[in-house]
Amino acid sequence: MRVRLLALVGVLAVAGTVVAAAAQERPRRQGRPDAVALEKELGLSADQAAQLKKLRAEGRKQTIRHRADMAIARLELQELMDAATVDEKAISAKVKAISDLQAAALQARTNQRLAMRRLLTPEQQEKMKQRAPRGGRALRAGRAGRRGPGMALRGPRGPWWDAGDEPPSPEPER
Repeated sequence: MRVRLLALVGVLAVAGTVVAAAAQERPRRQGRPDAVALEKELGLSADQAAQLKKLRAEGRKQTIRHRADMAIARLELQELMDAATVDEKAISAKVKAISDLQAAALQARTNQRLAMRRLLTPEQQEKMKQRAPRGGRALRAGRAGRRGPGMALRGPRGPWWDAGDEPPSPEPER
């Protein structure tokens, strides 16, 4: 009985430690500066800081909506592909819809960045450029090897490839 009680106390202590560690504030991801530190470094006015905060919040909301719409559209495309009878016109229309959603998301991100840029003075814009260069190796290095949702379940030659299948030959049969 005592052994069980001690084991239970030990398990609860470990679980409490894990919960306490998870509850602590997580460090910021690399490439995502703290908003307060960024405001100080750029020397933003109170009005600029408030406007940027509002833009960031709206951008996050819009991103969530776009991701949800994309996930639904991809699911619907998968359902069309898995159907007993394949409707190629419906599949083409769904692919076009997904492409349009991707274009809309890119346009929204671009518009948000332009709106943020309009709020900054030329000096603040220069500080921002020097602080966070875009598209460099450091940015891409953090993404190396990551796959999107569901990619881990797919084979090396696409989602419908079966390990027993022979890969298609690049040479046409004669």
